[in-house]
Amino acid sequence: MDISIQDVTKTYGDKLALPPFSATLKEGEIVCLLGQSGCGKTTLLRLLLGLETPTAGTITGLPSRISAVFQEDRLCPAFSAVTNVSLALGRRVAKPQILALLKSLELGDALKKPVRELSGGMQRRVSIARSLLCPADLYVMDEPFKGLDEDTRKTVMDAVLDRTRGKTLLVVTHDPEEAGYLGGRIIRM
Repeated sequence: MDISIQDVTKTYGDKLALPPFSATLKEGEIVCLLGQSGCGKTTLLRLLLGLETPTAGTITGLPSRISAVFQEDRLCPAFSAVTNVSLALGRRVAKPQILALLKSLELGDALKKPVRELSGGMQRRVSIARSLLCPADLYVMDEPFKGLDEDTRKTVMDAVLDRTRGKTLLVVTHDPEEAGYLGGRIIRM
């Protein structure tokens, strides 16, 4: 089902966090949101995730299964990469699947280390793996590739494309090259 966003706005008191925004996200489509800081991209994602409610406008067609990568990694620092992913997924995904994805994201040497000992880019990949292993119909990712070097970024983008094939993918990025690599429709905010 397509997701329809019609004249959605969000204010916090007198502050306009999201000016009126409308778009349709077609089922199975890749969409990249580009725009300057402060234009409302993250606020829109929070609305889609149900973490905020719109001040005005409507959002319809949201699937019940949504997975997210937030700007912050939101990991448990004392736990390993495998445990962080397992905590979020419970028993829905078998440990061999978790290990295989983490290894494909070039985290094989760091699987048992507490994530607080991992670099920022490695922690980012753990967050992405957690999202990709969550069965969803909509994947919402807020600057998922920040902090990754160019080679690693391409590996991770390929994994995202592979794991979300046929699902709706909404990615916030400041980088037009990332949007081009993902091959989706670009919406400038």
